[in-house]
Amino acid sequence: MEESVHYKDHITGPSSAMRRPWVRAAAGLAAAGALLAGGATAAVAAPAGHTQYHRHSPAIKLVVTNPRPGDIAGAGGDFTVDLIAQAQNARGNNLLSASNGYRPGLNLPPAATFGPGQPDPDAPGLVVTLSTTPQAAGGPNANLAGVFQLNSVSSHNGLTRVINDWEVGVPGFFGTNTRATLTAFLVRGTAPGMVTGHERPISNVIHETFTIGG
Repeated sequence: MEESVHYKDHITGPSSAMRRPWVRAAAGLAAAGALLAGGATAAVAAPAGHTQYHRHSPAIKLVVTNPRPGDIAGAGGDFTVDLIAQAQNARGNNLLSASNGYRPGLNLPPAATFGPGQPDPDAPGLVVTLSTTPQAAGGPNANLAGVFQLNSVSSHNGLTRVINDWEVGVPGFFGTNTRATLTAFLVRGTAPGMVTGHERPISNVIHETFTIGG
């Protein structure tokens, strides 16, 4: 599956105060990861505190390839997050299709699409939160998908794979020598800027704790 890469390098209006800390962000590093086997448990998003759980077999399996649970990630508060969304069947292929907005692309500052509290323009259903997100960026319920810089799309055995990468652009902004919990999942359509706890995931939901390196 090949598509042209889209660059978000324009400004459509004044940057908000929330977006200012991100102006120095660097382009994300491409990453490849191995998919993990196993069952999936879906849940409505965790940070807001109204979590509900229900079993099903989602058509998309989401995997965090970096960092892994218990890792010390990066150094000096500079770390990367790499995700893979893998379709499990034809329905998953449709959900991750270009017609639903999933495509290769770079999302970089000072583009208006770059910043916390908004969706990723090339992976619109992605939701990622971090427990150490400061209030200056919206707090722990802010969707950080909008700061993922690099998105790529491939196909493996006829099943679509979407890879999303984020490198922190302001070292220490999310803490140093700090334990953090990453929550990630996909929703249908466009993800919210702020997680309420009432989202309806279309993938498994990941809750992973790691340490931001000092």
